[in-house]
Amino acid sequence: TRRASLRAKLRFLREAALSHLVYSMRRNGRQTIVSTTEDLKNALRALSIEEIIEDDDGNFAGSFRGSRFLLPKTEVEQYFAVRSLLRRGTETQVSAPGYYEHVIQFEGVRPRRMREDPVVLENQAKTTTIEVGRPSTTFCLMLTDVDTLSREFRRVALPVGLNRVMNPSSSRGLGDFFRFSTIQLRTDPQSALGRAPTKMHELAEAAAFHVGYGRGISISFTKSWERTYYWLGRKAAEAVQFPLRTYNSELVSYYSLALSSDSLVLGYSALYKILEYFYTSASETALHGKLRDVLVAPDFLHTKPKKLRELTKAVRQFDNKVDELATLRLVLSSYFSVQELRDWLTSYESENGQHFTCEVDLFSNKMRVDTANDSIVPNIASRIYTIRNALVHNKEGEVSRFIPFSGQEEMLQKEVPLLLFLAEQLIIKTGKDVG
Repeated sequence: TRRASLRAKLRFLREAALSHLVYSMRRNGRQTIVSTTEDLKNALRALSIEEIIEDDDGNFAGSFRGSRFLLPKTEVEQYFAVRSLLRRGTETQVSAPGYYEHVIQFEGVRPRRMREDPVVLENQAKTTTIEVGRPSTTFCLMLTDVDTLSREFRRVALPVGLNRVMNPSSSRGLGDFFRFSTIQLRTDPQSALGRAPTKMHELAEAAAFHVGYGRGISISFTKSWERTYYWLGRKAAEAVQFPLRTYNSELVSYYSLALSSDSLVLGYSALYKILEYFYTSASETALHGKLRDVLVAPDFLHTKPKKLRELTKAVRQFDNKVDELATLRLVLSSYFSVQELRDWLTSYESENGQHFTCEVDLFSNKMRVDTANDSIVPNIASRIYTIRNALVHNKEGEVSRFIPFSGQEEMLQKEVPLLLFLAEQLIIKTGKDVG
């Protein structure tokens, strides 16, 4: 069958790459061959493996949480051959001469079949292979060859028993026990590519783009175990009362979009649109107030050219001064009191630590919210508008811009609660009382 043929080809390519690497290590006197099951058990010590035996073919079989796994001896030997050469660029990335592997995230729809039927790309010379699928034995052993697993790793990728998805009497590879996928590259360790981890990473990124292009999916490179992706949900469930108001359905739709999205960019933009909805009414209200002051003056007459010029001047000056940032400030000052904003910042930082009221670098802009009466609204507005522009604009050479999957998501995640609070309150404040 096609699937059996693909798996046979994968085994051949993997074994050829491993043999080449092991030979290279032997030649350089850097190979350590596994001689006992105790060596392997020690490399798996973080999992507390129940048992490991060597079968008649020289392969290693073990069990974890009631399910069995089988490790080909060549793969185990390959790990110990390169063990001292493994380098971790991040906690989710590892490389060695001729080898590179990185944890990946399927954004949005997560295709499960890619773990069962990995995608393999091979260059014309058949010297380099790139595979998207389950983590390799080398990667798994590198993770477990520690005294304890980090809490973040346990939370998002801790190995689990497979009794629910497979026959306990059957054996699978070690990668089947982990809840993540990787992209791995193998090439000649003596080649220019194999000696340059940066070049291997760049080629892996290009391959991820090609796979995404061919499959219609998004593949990102995970930076840490802390979060494989970010979302806007931010609080535990709490009791709510029967609604006493009805709310603008358009604003609720944007709110629902923000909370349901795995994309921080989409979520933040959706929440910003809730504030943006009130730009026209807030600016018109401010302008009408200025015009009203002119029109109700005792000496105003529509027959006096001077008074008409003053009226026209008031409109022009307002139009020149009120840009999008100024309008955002108008919305905040129209619907929120200074004390309300100050109370939210105090409450949030008392629970989560100082963030908004200390200086932080936001897309190359040093920003801090000063809670003084005349500063808090302008500071909050500037902060939100700076982030919005970084998400929307992407001019070449411009420093203040957001680059997806570059590590900026962590900072953006910290900024979401403020905008979420403002959006929620605007929906509530502008609702209509029932009855």
